Amino acid sequence: MIKERESGSWNPSRERRRYDRFAARLPVVSRRDDLSKRGQAAQTAQCRLQLRDFSLGGIRAESAIALKRNERLTMRLPPDSSHPPLELTGRVIHCRRQEDRYQVGIEFCQTRPEATASPWHRMFRLFTMAFEPLASGLTVGRIQDA
Repeated sequence: MIKERESGSWNPSRERRRYDRFAARLPVVSRRDDLSKRGQAAQTAQCRLQLRDFSLGGIRAESAIALKRNERLTMRLPPDSSHPPLELTGRVIHCRRQEDRYQVGIEFCQTRPEATASPWHRMFRLFTMAFEPLASGLTVGRIQDA
């Protein structure tokens, strides 16, 4: 008998996502806040990510380096012709090696005390950036669960 976990079949009762995900391809520069606070060199405390998809709850990205679970990040999406840079904060939920890269799940959360640091203040801008045709080549679309 093949167990569900082994068969790889999708089971809606096991799905933990609360929000629809939207595919997006965009480079992200992130600051590893926990390393920055410990006085690590700026190069060590910075990490480049490639945004793969996002939802109201967080983002999925790829990284060349492993990130630690619960590590806090400040992510900066680059400006384009119609939008200034966008800064979001979150914490690493998981980081899994996949070939020569890491798949990173980042949950949006407020990592700094000031109210303006809340990522939810910027959600509208994230969706606006994602759904307007951009010269930067960002591709976006809703991910359908199979």
